[in-house]
Amino acid sequence: MTLLDLIIDFLLNPWFIISLIFWVIVIIFVFLLRNKKEAYTFFFPLLAMFKTKKLNNLIRRISKKSPRFWRVFWNIGIFVSFGFTIYGFYFFFTNILNLFIQPSIENAIVPLIPGVTIDLPVFFYLLLPLLFIMTTHEFAHGISANIDGVDIKSTGVLGAGLFFLVGFGAFVEVDERELRSPKFKRNTRFRIATSGTFVNAITAGVAFLLILSFPTLVSPFYGQVTQVYSVLTPQDGGFNYGNLESGDAIVAIKHQNDPDSQFLNLDLNQGISLTSILSNSTRVKFAIGENLTFNIYNPYSDSYSEKNVTVGPRYDIGIRYEYIPNGTGLIITYNYSSSTETNIVISKVNGTAINTSNGKTLELLLTDFNLKAINLTTNTGSDYILDVEIVGVFIGVQSNSYWMHKNDLAKLFTSNWPDFLIKELLWLFVIAFSITIFNMMPLPIFDGDRFVKELINWIFGEDYKTKKKKTDRLVYKGTDTECKLTEYRVENIEYVKILLKEDYKSNQNGEVLLGKDNYELIDSIGDGYKDTVSVKLPETTKLKKNSVFEVSFEYWYDNKRKIKNNVLNAIRIVALSLILGNFVLSYLMFGFDLFWI
Repeated sequence: MTLLDLIIDFLLNPWFIISLIFWVIVIIFVFLLRNKKEAYTFFFPLLAMFKTKKLNNLIRRISKKSPRFWRVFWNIGIFVSFGFTIYGFYFFFTNILNLFIQPSIENAIVPLIPGVTIDLPVFFYLLLPLLFIMTTHEFAHGISANIDGVDIKSTGVLGAGLFFLVGFGAFVEVDERELRSPKFKRNTRFRIATSGTFVNAITAGVAFLLILSFPTLVSPFYGQVTQVYSVLTPQDGGFNYGNLESGDAIVAIKHQNDPDSQFLNLDLNQGISLTSILSNSTRVKFAIGENLTFNIYNPYSDSYSEKNVTVGPRYDIGIRYEYIPNGTGLIITYNYSSSTETNIVISKVNGTAINTSNGKTLELLLTDFNLKAINLTTNTGSDYILDVEIVGVFIGVQSNSYWMHKNDLAKLFTSNWPDFLIKELLWLFVIAFSITIFNMMPLPIFDGDRFVKELINWIFGEDYKTKKKKTDRLVYKGTDTECKLTEYRVENIEYVKILLKEDYKSNQNGEVLLGKDNYELIDSIGDGYKDTVSVKLPETTKLKKNSVFEVSFEYWYDNKRKIKNNVLNAIRIVALSLILGNFVLSYLMFGFDLFWI
């Protein structure tokens, strides 16, 4: 394949086209919001994020309706989510052992990457579950934050992708700096950290219950019956070729001689299927050679009909075989009577030369209702006599299940609707449960990290007895002259400098040292500790955007910070090793079998 062919294939890939459409829409929105640059974040082709405050009022109204209920609800979520943290470690540890000891494709863990590990049709089934899960997850964070007065800075939507769009969803942005301060209690941080995962766990549980009860839920509208998708010819061993058709949905069955009132309606969910009827385990009784009447619905022609179906014998001939490539013989590969593998070439059956091209097959002989024995002749002239035994009945069709409508509304939505719903529910469960486990693992990008960090802080406590010095650099954005420092318990300011933009970039010594009258150390959060420097610039001063404030200060240091960070990082390393180990082992054991491309 030439480079030009690769480029053409890339450009014509459906994922590239979808991604292109997405980025065109994003660029249009960026153009429309060009005068409100704070409303979006745009890093083409990695990330597009649009912020709004319109959903803030909705979240506020929901949280204020019953604050006591929400607090109890999210408190339960703390324990449930912590349980998933413990289970996550157990799951990844035992799974990595299974990949080592007894590798199985069922234990493989791979990320869901559109166009790589999942193909386009499957991805479309993921869209609705992903949107629902991400939106409810973020709203949970917003509601749990709002009930305790934590400021919600913005809400919005985002899309991410590199050449191919790989995901999108909603987000709720809380004031993390304020949340981490002593202004709020530890339980508030616990509730906010675990609320999203708790809602994901509830979503997974509800989806699981809906899957279990799905047949009952759709039973007023649909019943599951047997549908013919292939009819065997006599040369393939069939008895009803030219009678039944591909697509025929078998609604009901009766003996040919019985009145119509004796039709037995098929319902796979009640155990009444074509297989159960042919096994004579229902009230419809018959013998080999008799006819059954099928009440048929054909979805292609939207018509009902009755067809008389011949019931033939199913023989056990005691061997397993396959035809040779040119179709002029067959090879016996296994003899069940002696439980041995064989490699015997058969050229004739009951004296007739085998030739699949003109219909001379062993299966054709098996359509004989009075067959007692089969004479197999090898290519060397040896004969083998097989005694045959009737072990059941056979009509010669291959079938699958079909959702048969029970009313006009169900007919309007077609038989594909229940299949679509069950697939959506399955993906809803899989994604919600997976996110619940992954998100509570203590890694910096997950909620589990915030929870475990707060848990460690609670276990070890705090010890603010030492003062330390630190220097922060903060970029001036053009409006706000409040320098929010990285520490919360600031004792005093040593100096404040302004590094002028042009000199800062050229690494020259152009700087302005502010006098103490030009700045003030304040408590901007309201937790009783000073954490922000408010700079008071003269009215004549025109400070350029992206200039830098350099603040040197003294603060109270937590003497237990180091040991807490060491414990947290050790837990992070274990979690990361387990997750990466599962990914790497899954790939090494099964390789590209896990991937779509």
